[in-house]
Amino acid sequence: MKLLTAIQKAIPNNKAFDSVHLKVLYANSHPETREEVIYRRNGKSVDKIIEFDIQTNSKIKTTHYDYFNDKKIRSIDEFDRITGKKLKTINYVLYKSIDEFDPETGKKLRTINFNVKDENKISSIQEYDQDTGKIVTISIYKRDGKTVSIVKKIDPVTEKVTSWVNNATTDIKPTTTPAISSKPSIFTRSYDNIKSMDNRNREDIAKLIDNLYANNLKFENINY
Repeated sequence: MKLLTAIQKAIPNNKAFDSVHLKVLYANSHPETREEVIYRRNGKSVDKIIEFDIQTNSKIKTTHYDYFNDKKIRSIDEFDRITGKKLKTINYVLYKSIDEFDPETGKKLRTINFNVKDENKISSIQEYDQDTGKIVTISIYKRDGKTVSIVKKIDPVTEKVTSWVNNATTDIKPTTTPAISSKPSIFTRSYDNIKSMDNRNREDIAKLIDNLYANNLKFENINY
């Protein structure tokens, strides 16, 4: 506060350096970031706010606002503080989803989709092939948002399903756990207990998901 007092005495009558301005200047004398506000053509509503790292001058965050309501966030891009390359995008249109990117190549790694009614619960996860950019794995979650219900593998070239796992009763976790038995200790994997479905049901569900996938839906409303 001695510095603040000294400045006030040096320029006592300059309104541009009144106590309020000096307090703000003093409080932010060593900021870590700076912000750049981009307005739309009307010059009033905010289109986006870009945040930069003061040390590296790299972009670290961009917040995009809704076109009709600039108080509502549409999406947020997060960047590596050192390289400035995009790490993830959080979308809030219709429902929450997160796109994660490879910081080296900039290619999308996966998309996490959340439940429409509860953004803390995962609805599905899509993983992408780094060469083609196409979806190669789709994991659909149960209503609890934590347990995997279906895992579908897709060939990125032919876009045909190469494998299908339906986990109706247990979590799909390739871990070794002790089985409950009166016999000597036997270890079993949880996915060994997954019950197979008949071919007709398998084909019906496969057709359903193929149709949804063909229409670029993210399965946010599918729950098992």
